[in-house]
Amino acid sequence: MQKNMETKKSIRQIIRKQRKELDPIIWQSQTAEICRKTCELDVFREATDIYCYIDFGGEVGTRPLMLEAWKLGKTVWVPKVHGETMDFYEITSFDELKPGAYGILEPAAGIPASADDGLMIMPGVAFDTNRNRVGYGGGYYDRYLESHPQLHTLALAFDMQVLFEVPAEEQDIKPQLLVTETNIYQEG
Repeated sequence: MQKNMETKKSIRQIIRKQRKELDPIIWQSQTAEICRKTCELDVFREATDIYCYIDFGGEVGTRPLMLEAWKLGKTVWVPKVHGETMDFYEITSFDELKPGAYGILEPAAGIPASADDGLMIMPGVAFDTNRNRVGYGGGYYDRYLESHPQLHTLALAFDMQVLFEVPAEEQDIKPQLLVTETNIYQEG
């Protein structure tokens, strides 16, 4: 367990550094490709509710996904952290966001989602080809998904974030799909 924590910590440092060093033009083109592929997936097309992180620190951009969701008449929910917990709130415009926990943009107010159905688009620092995920260490998404198991899950990552193997704990929830600029990893 302790070794896994140390390994996760070093993976986080390495991948976050690589993401920061990514050329903005490459970031933009790879984000566009990942979002294009995601929007074509049945799980995205069929979902009426999209639960989506707001990109931060060089993560795959999510604004194109949210714009497409609104265009298709979907409801978009984004996270807001309250201490050790996280809830999702509907937004209808990026103007409704303000810096919150960890400096990440989040909704100012609203009524939390019931999260009975929909597609959760998860962030992550690193993944492996079996879709195991190294998050940021707070466990927010694992706890949220544990209490909302009916949500479909999808993660976005650049190819450089996909390693051969990452350490996984029993409580870590891996996404059903992982979309990169060149691959879609899925169950089975």
